[in-house]
Amino acid sequence: AAAAAAAPQARQTPGLPIAPSPSIAAVAAATPAEVAGATAAGDGAFIRRVYAELIALGRDEDLLELPAGPLEQHLAERGAFKTARQGGALTRDESRHLELLARLYARRERHGLAAQVFFALAERVAAADCAVSLDERAALLDLALRHAKSPGARAELGEGGAAESQVETLEGKIKVLEFQRRLHATFTERARRGGADADRDAQLAAELERELRPLSDMYNDFAKPSDMHDVCLEMLHFSRYRDGDGAVARGLWDALLSSAASSAASSGGDDRAALFAACNAARALGPRLFPSDVAFPVAHVALKLELMAGGLWGGVVAAVAGSEDVGAVADAMLAATCDSPEAAHAAYDSLLATPASRAQQGRGGALVQSEQLQTPALRLRLLRSALRVLRRWDEKIRSSSDAPALGGGGAGNGAANGGGFGAFGAGQGAHVRAALGDVCVGYAGEARRLLQVPTSAQGAAEALAEEFDALGKRLIG
Repeated sequence: AAAAAAAPQARQTPGLPIAPSPSIAAVAAATPAEVAGATAAGDGAFIRRVYAELIALGRDEDLLELPAGPLEQHLAERGAFKTARQGGALTRDESRHLELLARLYARRERHGLAAQVFFALAERVAAADCAVSLDERAALLDLALRHAKSPGARAELGEGGAAESQVETLEGKIKVLEFQRRLHATFTERARRGGADADRDAQLAAELERELRPLSDMYNDFAKPSDMHDVCLEMLHFSRYRDGDGAVARGLWDALLSSAASSAASSGGDDRAALFAACNAARALGPRLFPSDVAFPVAHVALKLELMAGGLWGGVVAAVAGSEDVGAVADAMLAATCDSPEAAHAAYDSLLATPASRAQQGRGGALVQSEQLQTPALRLRLLRSALRVLRRWDEKIRSSSDAPALGGGGAGNGAANGGGFGAFGAGQGAHVRAALGDVCVGYAGEARRLLQVPTSAQGAAEALAEEFDALGKRLIG
């Protein structure tokens, strides 16, 4: 076999099949026992030649059945594992050896190490001869996560949270890669449609395909300059980014809502279509963020939609007739908060608070256009939406009270019977209803105070106050 390995390589004749070299023939003819014997005898040159020829022949299964010790070292060296973990570029041959190393670890149930190698393959910087698609990187990260979650990984990596840390890191990387794939798909589709920016979009798609990008780069260099406001908000939510006063998230929501409205208007829609387009944008994005005080300022979003419905913001030049009757904004906020009347009510309650009470609770600076919150027309609109939210809350409480208990009786089921609305206590439903009844009494008084303002729609305000009274009596009684 050694003599065969030293023989000259067969020359390739163009257009003819390549004749196997004597060394390949020798390796192919070697029995597993002979290979194992050469390994035990310490014939390093021969066994390395065996590894190389088995890889060249594509006989991966035979290779991985060989003794693991020297094979592991060989694959790690030829795969430049250390270089890969330090962020260096890998050639196609090096990537092939690393893939075999990962499969070797997986076969020997060394899941923690297999996860590390698959992770390195997913993050590798590809040399010019071996581009790596985002889909391939995603598959490798998925393999890494599955091995990291295997029962043997914890024992292999030892105590101290190393296994948990590895899983957390991989899950974060997978989420970041999802953002990159979404951006890549968007730019690819834009380039396919053509237009003035088609070349730029194609270039951005190519840049995203080339290597994994940090989340901050994708936000600053791709998503934000391209007005992908929803993706930017999801990135804020995932990263838990927090600025001093929440201005970044509020600005992105403003851009998202006004963009949706202007798109509807440019397509020939009227103010009503613009409002409903903005409401649909909130419905679509809100559930992906809620609850998030970082990326979803519920009160601010409700305010901007109410201002738009009143013809005071977002390019809508006149109040949208009938929008309050169908509860366009209130229903959108309920949908955006995953049908949480408690969260929607908290938003409207903060909007209806007096300036003094808002300042006392430290939330005055978080609401822009706060001076408009004191105008009778807008307060009447806010009260109508608040009534719709409270009615939905009443429905949930009643349906929860009518449902059979899923466990034993007694006080332990009080929160379920009350609808699970912690801000109003976790007792029986009667306590929650009584608390909401008091809220209705307060809102009825607020509606009647609008009667003192000459510009208010006095008949509408009184009718609204009576509706609050009726709901409050039903809740308390």
